[in-house]
This record gives sequence, structure tokens and C-alpha cells, in this order.
Amino acid sequence: DGAALGLDDGTEIECRTVVLSAGTRPRTRLAAASGLEVGRGIVVDDTLRTSDPDISAIGDCAEHRGCVTGLVGPAWDQAGVVSARLAGATPAARYTGGVAVTRLKAFGVDVVSLGELADDIHATGVEVTAVCEPSRGRYARVDVVDSRVTGAVLVGHPEPVGFLTQLYEHALPVPDDVLSVVLGRAGAATTDTPSTMPAAAVVCRCNGVSKADLVHAWSEGHRDVAAMASRTRAGTGCGGCSAAVDGICGWLRDCA
Repeated sequence: DGAALGLDDGTEIECRTVVLSAGTRPRTRLAAASGLEVGRGIVVDDTLRTSDPDISAIGDCAEHRGCVTGLVGPAWDQAGVVSARLAGATPAARYTGGVAVTRLKAFGVDVVSLGELADDIHATGVEVTAVCEPSRGRYARVDVVDSRVTGAVLVGHPEPVGFLTQLYEHALPVPDDVLSVVLGRAGAATTDTPSTMPAAAVVCRCNGVSKADLVHAWSEGHRDVAAMASRTRAGTGCGGCSAAVDGICGWLRDCA
């Protein structure tokens, strides 16, 4: 009847929600057989080179500074570093770590994770703001250190996501009233608008498309969401950015 989870041994666990998390595991067998250094993934340095300097690795299979991300954003950043190095455009290009922003793509469930939360909410120097509404299925927590967002988890709170993401990605100072940020009351009139969004702000995280990329595509004559998608691939992943792309198109149209 949907009110319990049945296990193989016949046990039933009463619940209202079941969360399945499969995760990813790097395929390293070929790399190991080729003599490359392998840990949790294929070990790479800041240039994304493996233990064989003629071979590079990026994305889910790569282990950089002991971390295997399993996220598309860092993979795009890594691809940019390798392509710049191989093409000779920026021979000294380095990858020092990506911005940890994860958004759950599931119908009817809005979950976002930014950075890392402190293990101890009472740790010195960490300002923790949390709001919990079990009856509405909503939860939010934002950690701030030295007036900068270091981590956040939002469940059922889509309103502040854009503003918080920009604060985190660009290490911008957080307003004094952090609760107003959590409730989506701060920044809505300024930071989330296309006109004030930083050029480097990532609009389509699946494909690493920034506002500047969309503006450039517009200048080339791509004047709607479909054309933008064809030129930049924005919106061709999970589709969660389509409204933002449409908003930027509208802003550019008004400015023309």
C-alpha cells in the first residue's frame, strides 16, 4: 500500500519516503594494467597528467588530490585545463579543485548541496543557520565562515538556491541576516536577475555554460532557447536551466 518497505527476509519497515543512492565507481582496470598509478581513481596532478606524463585523465575516473568527484561540473573544468594545455593556449593551466555544487534531478523533490558542512555545529568560527519544517518536507542549513558560505543543504527550498550558489561560487560576503537568505528574501531583487548576474556565473551546470557564453551566442544570432541550446548545449542535460536561459534571452531581447 506504499506505507512500508518490504525486505527480502519478509521484514517490513514503515516509511513514507525511500531514498536510493547508487553513486559512481571509477573504472581503473585498464589504467592499472597499463602501469598507471591508481588509488580510488586514476591519480592525476594539477595538470591532470597521470603517472605517465603523456596520458591525462579527467572526469569520474580521475582522482585529484585524493578526491574523486563523480560530478559533471568539475569534469568540465578539468576538460578546460587539459584542452588549454594541449592546444598550447595556456601551457601553464592548472586544476586546483572544482566548486562542489550538486542538485538532485528528481520530479517533485528539490535538493541542493553546496560545499561542505561542518561536522560540529558548535565549532568555533562557524555560524550555522538551520530551518526545519518536517510537516512541509522542508529543511535548510547554511554554514558561514568569515562571512562566506562554506556549505549548505537545501531540501524543498528552491527560492534561495540561485543567490546562495553565487555567494558560494564567487566567495561573496553574506548578508548579516543569514536567515533572510535561507528564506529567499535576500538578493532576490538584485543578484538573481539576468542583468546583475556575473558574466562568469554558470547557468547550465550539466554542460558548463556560463552567462557570458549565452550572451556571446546571442551576439552570433541565436535568439531563443532552442537556438541557444543548439549553439551552447545549454538545457540539453537535465533541462533544469531552461527557465534561466529563457530569462536571459528575454533580458537580451529587451536590451536590443
